[in-house]
Amino acid sequence: MSFTVVLVGRPNVGKSTLFNRLAGKKLALVDDTPGVTRDWRSAPAHVGGLSFTVVDTAGLEDVTDDSLEARMRRQTEQALARADVALFIIDARAGITPLDRHFANLLRRGKTPVLLVANKTEGKASQPGLFESYELGLGDPIPLSAEHGEGMADLVEALLPYAPAEGDGEVEEKDDGYDPSIPIGDQPEPEEDRSKPIQIAIVGRPNVGKSTLLNSLLGEERVLTGPEAGMTRDAIAVDWEWRDRRFKLVDTAGMRRRARVDEKVEKLAVADSLRVIRMANVVVLVVDAAAILDQQDLTIGRAGDLRGPRPGDRRQQVGHGGRPGHGPASGRGQA
Repeated sequence: MSFTVVLVGRPNVGKSTLFNRLAGKKLALVDDTPGVTRDWRSAPAHVGGLSFTVVDTAGLEDVTDDSLEARMRRQTEQALARADVALFIIDARAGITPLDRHFANLLRRGKTPVLLVANKTEGKASQPGLFESYELGLGDPIPLSAEHGEGMADLVEALLPYAPAEGDGEVEEKDDGYDPSIPIGDQPEPEEDRSKPIQIAIVGRPNVGKSTLLNSLLGEERVLTGPEAGMTRDAIAVDWEWRDRRFKLVDTAGMRRRARVDEKVEKLAVADSLRVIRMANVVVLVVDAAAILDQQDLTIGRAGDLRGPRPGDRRQQVGHGGRPGHGPASGRGQA
């Protein structure tokens, strides 16, 4: 049985860097620009013999209106409410800011246990900020450097009290259908593994309703939506179950024409979307029914069609006339 650890803090303190470090791979976009992360995302983490779910969140801002920053804050509060423990991250090199003090006060009054993490402590310049963090009233800070991987042992030790005791969850043995009394060559074909989720990538141009579609399928406001184009940056994967079948829905950043993409963060987001397309079992191409079909829609559609079949893809391509095998051999269902 696992537990959930959520990373919170003001923008640009290193939450996504620590998220990638704990997840063991570069899942979240990381850039010096504040506010790169907008939606919360989760991933399994395995550090120092401890297994848990780590959740990256958007940087906290002191706003409560209907602005984008306020909606990002509500998403973070939603993730915080679901967590077993929160890591409140500060930038030790920058010292304690009024925003750090504000959210430390809010977290102290909340129901979720909080551990204070002082990030970016790899140099002597971080020492004043590290000592200053005691004034937040969240206990002893855990000094670490997410970028260089320093201090992970202290973090694991601090998380141990929140880990479930051994034996709380029993592992059920899975029947693989193997019969030792039958020769290997005569073994029956294994049935399709329905426990493995089908990965569905939701792709399209900016502001065509990809995030709205995901929220509608889930029946909740899981990802940010709004009139602003290009709100989604990270590819957000969410588990979904329908008719006893497991799916993994992946919301992706809108892809504009290559000539219009000039910002570094947008280039990283588009590269992340293309990675999701390559890994998906099914690609759902979302277009704006109220607008004319754009050349970029066709370009994105071809990006999915050229992906080719993945090992484990069992669905047949439905081509002209609705007959299997009479379309481009992409091994993918598209919408």
